[in-house]
Amino acid sequence: MGMDATQQSDIEQIVEMVRLLAPAQRRLLQRRLQVSGLWDTETLLTDQNRLRIAPALGGQFPVAPVASPASPASTLESPPPVQGRPAAAADAEYHSPIRGHLVVAAASSDEADAPTTPDPHQMMPLPGQAPEQPIQIVFDGGSQGNPGRGYGSFAIDWPGQPQQIIRPQFGDNVTNNEAEYDTLIAALETVLRKLSDQGIVANSAKVQIRGDSLLVINQVLDKWKCNEDRLRVRRDRARSLLSRFGASQLIHHGRENSVRVLGH
Repeated sequence: MGMDATQQSDIEQIVEMVRLLAPAQRRLLQRRLQVSGLWDTETLLTDQNRLRIAPALGGQFPVAPVASPASPASTLESPPPVQGRPAAAADAEYHSPIRGHLVVAAASSDEADAPTTPDPHQMMPLPGQAPEQPIQIVFDGGSQGNPGRGYGSFAIDWPGQPQQIIRPQFGDNVTNNEAEYDTLIAALETVLRKLSDQGIVANSAKVQIRGDSLLVINQVLDKWKCNEDRLRVRRDRARSLLSRFGASQLIHHGRENSVRVLGH
């Protein structure tokens, strides 16, 4: 049944009242609606439950304008730029080699310590705006055999939305370290795709990434050398993707934390 003229007029008045609110007032209203259950939050991709999507994330993401210098108070840091070639060249050379379908799922309710509902203290951003808090990523990869069939998992906590876990497969002849890199790359591509789909400029967003691979994190941060060509091209791709965000932070955590969040 359609709306009558009175209902249509009421809705238009509400929309106009919201439009006149200051940004802080809009956020307060958004939080109140979210906590009350009246705000239907958008999930990471398309479905809060289980969904199978195309074999690869693929595609190029628009290169964001150069970010303005971070404020002195910021605790986030960006990885060093790729030496010797521009970011666009690195992008053209490598993409995470996803094979098969990705399984996209919200964390199940029986997983210990896994949040299944948005934190009311983490407000969803307004349409077209990046979250104020960093987007959280936990990643882990491995292979059955070394090299062997590569696999990975990454969790994304988008402020104000339920945590989602994505499990890509990378095909055969993949080493453990390559799978770790490919999982990180797939996670960054997913976040950038989400920002692009929402019309958000990537360099207005912040990401905080945790993983148990000392090699990947220290190579991306240029603390360790990278002498293998197959890892170097992955490192450069990860750095290029990270350079699109306004700020990024890579943190090493213990293996038990990966297991707790990702289940392996």
